[in-house]
Amino acid sequence: MSHYVWLARSRPIRRLLLGYCLCYAGDLAAFTAASVFVYHAGGAAYVGLLGLLKALPGAVLVPLVGSWSDRVRRERLLVVTVVLRALLLGTAAAVMTSGAQAILVLVLVGLEAGLTSVFRQVQAALLPWLARTPDELTNANTAIGVAQSAATLGGPAVAAGLLAVDTPQAAMLAACGLTAIAAAILSGVRPLSSQQPTRTAGRLRQLRLDVAAGFKAGIGRKGVLPLVIPAAAQTFARGVLSILTVTIALNLFGLGPAGVGWLTAMLGAGGVLAGPVAAVLVRGKTVARCFAAGVAGWGVPMILLILAHAPYWPYLMFGFIGAANVFDDAGVYSALQQVIPSELIGRALGIRRAVLLLSMGLGSVVAPLLIDAWGDRGALLTTGVLLVAVTAMSLPSLTAIDRRVRVSGPDLALLRQVSFFAPLPFAIAEHLASRLQSATYEPGDVIIQDGEPGERFYMIADGRARVCKDDKELRQMGPGESFGEIALLRQVPRTATIVAIDRLEARTLGREEFLAAVTGNAESAKGADEVVSGRLQAG
Repeated sequence: MSHYVWLARSRPIRRLLLGYCLCYAGDLAAFTAASVFVYHAGGAAYVGLLGLLKALPGAVLVPLVGSWSDRVRRERLLVVTVVLRALLLGTAAAVMTSGAQAILVLVLVGLEAGLTSVFRQVQAALLPWLARTPDELTNANTAIGVAQSAATLGGPAVAAGLLAVDTPQAAMLAACGLTAIAAAILSGVRPLSSQQPTRTAGRLRQLRLDVAAGFKAGIGRKGVLPLVIPAAAQTFARGVLSILTVTIALNLFGLGPAGVGWLTAMLGAGGVLAGPVAAVLVRGKTVARCFAAGVAGWGVPMILLILAHAPYWPYLMFGFIGAANVFDDAGVYSALQQVIPSELIGRALGIRRAVLLLSMGLGSVVAPLLIDAWGDRGALLTTGVLLVAVTAMSLPSLTAIDRRVRVSGPDLALLRQVSFFAPLPFAIAEHLASRLQSATYEPGDVIIQDGEPGERFYMIADGRARVCKDDKELRQMGPGESFGEIALLRQVPRTATIVAIDRLEARTLGREEFLAAVTGNAESAKGADEVVSGRLQAG
């Protein structure tokens, strides 16, 4: 539990987690209600069509909104998508009550599901602006996986309870209410630093450029493709399982309509129970292999499902799949957020998600064909073997990615020792660490001269320096201390001379990078101003 303690102090991430949990619960409750409603109208084929419509709108919307997410405030974009989802679900409930065609319900729930996919990618792009260190980022991803599992438990459970005593319309109204509450909670999310929007080049041309950049960063970039192929296999299996869940509940094990909801709820129960374990294991240089374990963890229970007929067996296997999903989700997003540059992450995740949604839609379309050809158990066996095989083939590449995943290196640690850099989000701190330049000074070298213009900020990695004013030594500085911020922040010449006492290793940061980072974060700007005022008063 110590891995989650810091979340209690991070109000933006708390709100993001709670909002995501509620709106994802609403999405799953809506899908459960719609699945039962359309199954009675058109059988498994209609449920397969629902799965396809759940994927196709997202495949179109995710790259488009991913392009916007690098240019607008992501926290506002989240709220807009959730409000639209609540409206769509409310309309779907009204349509179901009026007795209209089931196809209209399919379209409305499909559009809502497309916006759900948008939410997950925008949230993943926003998260590095809310966390401060790689470990915080990984812990937050794990916590999001647990929140998703809690939603997977709660949303379908709400739907199942209402389906047992009422109608699918009531379950759909409950889904709408959960989503509306989520929108209110998410309206309070604020990033630690302001996002610098990128320039646009005309809407259509910019969209083409964004799709190309997103494809290159999200799929073509070295170290990313091995994270895409197993994920595509897993989302294909998710699409298959979304159809098989209905047939498993109603045909294979005779669990009744409420069993559809309870099976989906067991996915969440497994994830909630696995969360504390994932918080310990999914971190540092193991994130990609934890992702691999999660994908394989989807496949093995699907194979094992065919081995028994007891009523408890599907609940147990779905619980194992839910546990695997936490490792899958936390591992892959923790790796992607460090492999993909922060300025491209919205577009990259958008293109990646579009590919995965098409894969999930393909699974939904193929599932009825597999059932017709080999039956429910044959479809489960085929899909499970596919997942295990893809994981085995991808494991060497994923192991290589783990070797390249960054942990808190010396430059990032040095940045965090500067008091006014400590509040910066991980995305900014990582960017600054990549822009640092090394400089070496011999004993007696003048590093900066009193009265000269200031263009760089300095941090001492090793060695000592003296601060002089009018040939008088004011103090000495050592490793972890910094200087040069006064001239940059106050736009004045250097106010003192800094001379190396012994061989000194420094890391330096240019004016523009320094000012953009410090002034973009209110807490950093306040801390820097206090440091400057203190040094000027000390003389």
